[in-house]
Amino acid sequence: MRHSYQRMTAAGNTFIMLNTWDDPLSLSREDMRILVRKACDYKDGVGSDGLILINQSRSAHFRMDYYNPDGSTGMLCGNGSRCAVEAARGFGFVTSDCTDFEILGAINHAEILTNGSIRVYFQDPSIVRLNLPLLLEGARRITANYVDLGSQHLVAFFDELRPFGETDIEQMRIDHFGPLLRWHPDFAPVGANANFVEVRSDGDEQYLRIRTFERGVEGETLACGTGCMSSAIVAHLTAKIPSVPVRLLTQSGEFVTVNFSVDGDRIHNLSLEGPVVPGEEGSFEFDEATGRFTMESAE
Repeated sequence: MRHSYQRMTAAGNTFIMLNTWDDPLSLSREDMRILVRKACDYKDGVGSDGLILINQSRSAHFRMDYYNPDGSTGMLCGNGSRCAVEAARGFGFVTSDCTDFEILGAINHAEILTNGSIRVYFQDPSIVRLNLPLLLEGARRITANYVDLGSQHLVAFFDELRPFGETDIEQMRIDHFGPLLRWHPDFAPVGANANFVEVRSDGDEQYLRIRTFERGVEGETLACGTGCMSSAIVAHLTAKIPSVPVRLLTQSGEFVTVNFSVDGDRIHNLSLEGPVVPGEEGSFEFDEATGRFTMESAE
């Protein structure tokens, strides 16, 4: 089986994009898992933070199917959604500056802005739980917050880690504290992505510095769109950042912008905005019988 691909990057997150509308994949669930793992491998594969299929939809301009690098699926990806819009435009399925697309059975709206950035509107969060006391280690607790956007996130302000000896979010031991939140027993068996945020300001405007330990990757990523949206919601609802939109500085060094409206205890009109950068194109061959994966870059 040979298939063409293109890599795309948003806020430092890189994804493999496949046009499976015109060139369908016919793989078992297990073979798909193997393909995703091999394709996303940075050493021996194409290398990416996830794989996205652009498929036909009966109720929107296209459907996006997202896979984590470990082959798991069934969750939302914010920056991947923005890449999917750009990929669908490149494939010829989006022909205007506004589009609707399907993901996880829901219809999301997207806009291609005049500055080249892509803004995607997402479904309202199904769960927002603030100020949760969590036992972390050594009988010590931190206060964290939980948001479910179709992808589950824990958000902790960096100050919560100071009693553990952490003094700088840039130097924090995210490989230590990330798994403690990601695999916290209070959220078993699914677990959650772990986000650590700090309020900063440049001039008169506040923003969030964010670092994310991501489920499915099982490590820190350069950015996480749903993590940014969850963190912006938490920062606003806890009055850490009083106004919206909220800018977030990701580990890649790039900013994204999150906007939403608050109506009582309801968050709506949630959006994520930022640039998308197309990367190299190529093709790969996957042998289902042997699991052998080979690729060839077009550049």
